[in-house]
Amino acid sequence: MTDWTFDVDKMLWLIFSKEVIILFVFSYLMIIVWKYQYFKQRGIKTPKYRFICGNYFDLIRNKSESENVYKWTMQLGKTFGYFEGHSPVLVTSDLDIIQEVFIRQFSNFSARKKNPMEGADSREFNHLMRSSNCRWKRMRSIMNPTFSKQKLEKMNPLLNECIDRLINKIRNNIISELKIPEAFKKLTMDSLWKCTYGIDLNIQNKPCNEYFKASEKIFADAYKFKFIKLLSIFFPEFDFLWIFFTNFQNEIKKRIGLASEPKVFIINEFHKTLKERISNNQEYRKDYMQLLIDSLDDDEKLIKKYDHLNINEIKDIHLEKKLTLNEIKANLKMFMLAGYESTSFALSFCFHMLAIKKDEQETLYNEIEDFFSNESIVPDIQNVNRLPYLDMFCKEILRFYPISRVARRCVKQTTVKGINMTPGLIVRIDHFAIHFDPVLWGPIDPKEFFPLRHKVARNPLSFLAFGLGPRICLGDKLFLLTYFYN
Repeated sequence: MTDWTFDVDKMLWLIFSKEVIILFVFSYLMIIVWKYQYFKQRGIKTPKYRFICGNYFDLIRNKSESENVYKWTMQLGKTFGYFEGHSPVLVTSDLDIIQEVFIRQFSNFSARKKNPMEGADSREFNHLMRSSNCRWKRMRSIMNPTFSKQKLEKMNPLLNECIDRLINKIRNNIISELKIPEAFKKLTMDSLWKCTYGIDLNIQNKPCNEYFKASEKIFADAYKFKFIKLLSIFFPEFDFLWIFFTNFQNEIKKRIGLASEPKVFIINEFHKTLKERISNNQEYRKDYMQLLIDSLDDDEKLIKKYDHLNINEIKDIHLEKKLTLNEIKANLKMFMLAGYESTSFALSFCFHMLAIKKDEQETLYNEIEDFFSNESIVPDIQNVNRLPYLDMFCKEILRFYPISRVARRCVKQTTVKGINMTPGLIVRIDHFAIHFDPVLWGPIDPKEFFPLRHKVARNPLSFLAFGLGPRICLGDKLFLLTYFYN
């Protein structure tokens, strides 16, 4: 009798569990169906999407995301929507919407688009780019002084030394072939470590440098197909599971002696340097690393007290200009990786254009030769800014080859130009549609490379090389300095 009762109880439990699972799956699928109504409810066009995956595979087709978005703009108009999995993304090249989202209503869109398995904005290891609301404001207020005019002037000799290494390398490789993209990647990393972290790694003269190899692997891994990444895109509500599985996998690799993640290697190296600087208690140059160290505080509760608040809610509240040790390590890694790829890509595009357009090469050469014919004039930040054609040429490169994707995440419900925007919605700018708009960049065809178009005053929202609004690229001034010097 007891056994029979037990079997009935077990059977009832199995039936109940099965029904719960079926109900859960059904409810979740209904939520996805409902989310696919997001743009339809607002009268916004979308390209045709598939259940579960949305427009994701169409978006990444041919590994040219920006070009695919631009094609949709040509088909659907200035403002439309698409789905990454079932997450809505609003794309716009409407300058009125852009001004509202990125400038006027910035406090309602103070977060960036999340990457797969990024987790909550409050995660301990989140850096500036992954933070939102008052946590972002606290970090940004500490980092803003890093690239003031005075700080950049002090970086001049350090940057010149890194560029001299590249010039010597080119001179010494007349016979053998020099891979320009790789050369610029090494130059960029060399200058970042030297100028912002005060560490001279001399990467350009060390072909097998471990820091360079780790950084290359990080970007190579970012473009690799990973099934768990797809799961995060298609089922973001279960990110906690995908993050757990990834961390568990990395821990297993570590325990059996396989190579650790390159990001972990870089963070550990930063940690060693941090400990050395903090323990030595010496006066170091006020570079990016030292600014972060000076803001170190152990009182995590006090530091993060107001992080969850919207920026508009702290008018009379004092934000502590302090960082935890983990936040410092995360922000050191962030700046190195963010500056590494974008700067080297822009320099490669610049040299590509000079190679195919001899007239541009000659014009630039003559301007630089004429200006620096007097040996008393040195190439510093002030003098480089006195070369008008160089300035126009570099801006035209950044217009012609946009190096960044700018998107914001809604953190507070609001209305923009009649569109009801809810928390979690991504608003993405179509760079190509704006940078190649004949109304904004005419009368010369915007698809033609023509530096002199920058002589004419343009709408400031039409040039998006570094983003815009309060979350504009932190290192834009250092980027331009490195860019002009080369």
